[in-house]
Amino acid sequence: MARLVPRLKLEHMVAAVILLIVVASVFSLIIFDHVDPELALYWTTGSVLNAPAIVQDPGFYKLRTVEIFMVINGIAYLTAVTFIIANFVTILSRVDMKKRDMMRRITVMEDHVIVCGYGKVGEKVCEVLDDHTLEYVVIENEPNVVMLLRERGVPVVEGDATHSRVLKLAGVERAGALVATLGSDTNNIYTILTARELNPNLIIATRAVSEEVVSKMHRAGAEIVVLPDVIAGFELGKEVIGAV
Repeated sequence: MARLVPRLKLEHMVAAVILLIVVASVFSLIIFDHVDPELALYWTTGSVLNAPAIVQDPGFYKLRTVEIFMVINGIAYLTAVTFIIANFVTILSRVDMKKRDMMRRITVMEDHVIVCGYGKVGEKVCEVLDDHTLEYVVIENEPNVVMLLRERGVPVVEGDATHSRVLKLAGVERAGALVATLGSDTNNIYTILTARELNPNLIIATRAVSEEVVSKMHRAGAEIVVLPDVIAGFELGKEVIGAV
C-alpha cells in the first residue's frame, strides 16, 4: 500500500516538539498558576531561550510548577541547541566529503586540461572543454568561486596557480595541457614557468593583457599566446566591414 502521508523531516519534528513544549508551558502557567497570558508567554520564552534575565520577576520563582516548568523548557532549549550543532557539523562534513571526493577524482586524471583562473576568459575556456567532453581541472583563488564550482561538480583546486604545490594538486605532472587565464601578465608568466618546469611536455596556452609580454610568454614556455582585446578588435572590425 502506498504511503499517503509524506514522511516528516527531522527539522520539522524538532520544531513541532519545541512548539508543543512552549504551548504546554504557557497554558500550564495560565491554568495551574493563574498567570496572565502575556506574562506566561514572556516567562516561557525566557526559559526556552535560556535567558534568565528575562524572568527576573521574583514572583516567577514562587510558582508551584516552576521546577517542572524550568526542567521541561530546559529540555526544549537543549534540543534546539543540539539540533543546530548537529546540522552545522553535518554541513561541514558534507563540504569536506565533497572536497575529498573531488580531490580523488583529480588524482586519477591523466592528459587533462588545467584552467588557471575562472574569470570571464577561463569560464569560456571551460565551456569549450565541456562541449568537447574533455576532462579539466580549474585552479581558482577566490573562495566564493571555488564553492560555486564545487556545487556544480566542477573539479577545482583552491589556491594560487603560480605555486608549484597548487599545480601539483591539479595534476600538472600528468596533464596534457594548461591554460593560464589570470588577469595579470606577471602571474601568467610565473604560472607558465612553474608549469613548464614541472612538466616539460605540457602544452601551454595563455592570455596576455599587454602586447609587450607576448614574446616573454613564448620564451617562458607558452606555445599559444592570445590577446583577447586584439581578437575583439578584429571581430568588431569584421562586423563593421560586413555591415557597411
